[in-house]
Amino acid sequence: MSNGVKAPPHSIEAEQAVIGALLRDNDAVDRIGDLRAEHFYLADHGIIFGELMRQIVAGKQCDVISVMVALSHKVQDAGKYLNSMQQATPSSANIARYAAIVRDKSVKRGLINLGRDIADSAANGPEESGAMIDQASSRLEQLAESRVKLEPVRAGADMAVHIGEIEARLQGGTKAISTGYPALDERLSGGIRRGELIVLAARPKMGKTALAMNVACNVARDHSVLYLSMEMPRSQLHDRNLANLGRIPLPHLLQPTKMTDQDWGNLTHATIKVDELNLFLDDQGSLRMLDVRMKAKAVKRRAGLDLLVVDYLQLMEGDGDNRNAQIEGITRGLKGLAKELDMGLVLLSQLNRKLEERPDKRPKPSDLRDSGSIEQDADAVVLLYRDEVYNPDSTEIGICEVDVPLCRQGAPGRVALSYIGEQTRFAPLDRSWMPRTQERPLERRRRGLAEAL
Repeated sequence: MSNGVKAPPHSIEAEQAVIGALLRDNDAVDRIGDLRAEHFYLADHGIIFGELMRQIVAGKQCDVISVMVALSHKVQDAGKYLNSMQQATPSSANIARYAAIVRDKSVKRGLINLGRDIADSAANGPEESGAMIDQASSRLEQLAESRVKLEPVRAGADMAVHIGEIEARLQGGTKAISTGYPALDERLSGGIRRGELIVLAARPKMGKTALAMNVACNVARDHSVLYLSMEMPRSQLHDRNLANLGRIPLPHLLQPTKMTDQDWGNLTHATIKVDELNLFLDDQGSLRMLDVRMKAKAVKRRAGLDLLVVDYLQLMEGDGDNRNAQIEGITRGLKGLAKELDMGLVLLSQLNRKLEERPDKRPKPSDLRDSGSIEQDADAVVLLYRDEVYNPDSTEIGICEVDVPLCRQGAPGRVALSYIGEQTRFAPLDRSWMPRTQERPLERRRRGLAEAL
């Protein structure tokens, strides 16, 4: 340029070729991916492309004349320019390549603008550096997103591939990730499947963090796991893991003067077990969806990622006018992330305290706090209940009822696990256990009297 200022990245030829190809062949729109009007460098090209898309989406036959009529008052010499672009593009065969060039140049311009804005904000902005980094990361993530336009596949044509998938399942080639608890795996149709969002919910003191960490340790023996804890610091998670894996009472670890010789030996073995796990821990609080994405992707690059555990939903920050809208955005984002990274995702959640007012305090999916989107977005919901928390004289002390009321790939049902509280450890329970039905107070008193006699 004559003033010595270099123009931002762009390709007039590629933009013209996309428009010319669409004018020649409207069906070529299926091959341009997520190209949008704002990706074009020249304003007139963006206007023309926008009108082309409007007519094509409306099902109209789009050509030089129809576009010229629509844009005669917006683009100077529209007819002559449209005709020249059509004539300069012999066919639509390479439109996907032309569209990719236009999109790539647009992303590069966005990176330049982002760099300038970051420099200006850092030099003159009143915000703290942490807020600036968060804003910049969010904008960078938006630039990095590239939606791939998938074409529908005829079911019959795809069946051969799916039969191969079934055969691979039969031979153990592809299978769900086991939680380490056979009874729970059975309710989840084999375990945790990649791309699935499983919500694990309970009232406080029921052991949801303990069960989530137990599952994480079980999975981390053969897979890579990331545990995001917004409630407990890593030191507390380490204590729980050592108590669980070493069969050591947690109070002994918190007060080492109580440790026995056997405890010290078990501690050594537990430390070795932890070192053998492919388990990553993160205790940053108040995570946003962007933070979760970046942490998960970082572990995915370093060591692969098979399971992500988020503890817990209500401590995350979100965008929206109210908490329901924020939760909806978070659960939808987590479900999308599970599919994108091809991993299982266990999301811990609180339950509404109103269930405490019911005679039967066993939780239901409707007790999930803040938003119906939790239940809607989940592939499975797992609810925990320990009767001894509410009834000190319970006949089921040490038993945790694990209810799976919703499972898209399986049948709902309830199983039980043994809970060793002092070791924050869950263990498989005798398969003969049967769930009890809730008794009325009078029936409970009658049963207690009969047992006493």
